[in-house]
Amino acid sequence: MYPACKLYRDLWRRRCAGLFRVLRSPVGDLEYSEQVTAYGDGVVVANYGAGSNSCLKTYSPDGDHVSNLLVGISSPTAVAIRGDGTAWVLLSDDELIHCMRLDDPTCSVIMEIDPDHFYPDRTNMQGTSCRVCDIGLAGDRLLILSHLYNWMNEDEQASRVHVVDDATGALLYQLVTCPPSYQARCFALQDDTLYLAGLGNTAIHTYNWRQGSVEGTIRLGGELAFRKPTGVAVSGKMLYVSERGDSFQRGNSSADVAGRIWILRLPNDASADPTVVQVIPSPDGAELGGICLNGGQLWCMGPDERSTHMHLLGPCY
Repeated sequence: MYPACKLYRDLWRRRCAGLFRVLRSPVGDLEYSEQVTAYGDGVVVANYGAGSNSCLKTYSPDGDHVSNLLVGISSPTAVAIRGDGTAWVLLSDDELIHCMRLDDPTCSVIMEIDPDHFYPDRTNMQGTSCRVCDIGLAGDRLLILSHLYNWMNEDEQASRVHVVDDATGALLYQLVTCPPSYQARCFALQDDTLYLAGLGNTAIHTYNWRQGSVEGTIRLGGELAFRKPTGVAVSGKMLYVSERGDSFQRGNSSADVAGRIWILRLPNDASADPTVVQVIPSPDGAELGGICLNGGQLWCMGPDERSTHMHLLGPCY
């Protein structure tokens, strides 16, 4: 005879399948960190801090700090792990992308990519600069998300994704992704699909990056609309979205609405709406940054501030 307690336990576990809970928060002592990337069994964070705090910080699956890599590099904000002991690192102040050995204390540059060269007509556009937002690897291709910004009139042009040969750093082709109002900030990759998140919209835009074509949008309506998405991750049919949050005006007063972590199940039919599996409020009530999934755990960045941290979430069971 099956004990009642085990029966209820098994039923509860099935009910909680795919759901997450906060395991540890806050995690890490970080500065102006925006993105978190899977690394081994844990994660690596590009820490923007000054001096020796400007480095790549690695963390164990339990959320413990493990090591500092490439100590002293200038203004790192994103990293793409190549798997051979090297990585591409986005240096945001210089708007350059460097390939470097992770164990090299001298931070020697193996290859350099200057996305400014991907805009040959920029020299005729006074006051414009190239801003690189995110980088990611898909097999032997490095994808770079950027846009042109005019500091004279604060005009932002449509974002572009540059597809680069990972072995040589050579530009292969590029695609225009979304209108300036979308304020694209980061992306996730699965097979040929690119999932793009941005602050200025309530949807995740999808593209076939190999063909350079638009696939569609992932949008929730009404009160379920995304509030300035700042992070996106995907695994199989599951999509994970983190938000900065928003503020709204009511009468003569304004109120801030904290960010949330969304867990969605994508439909088999691209024309159908996704299913909301879980909505997790920001663990500390503050805005959220980038998000990644690794080993069944979710890692989500906190606010983009001088002193920030991560949140570590794991399965309910």
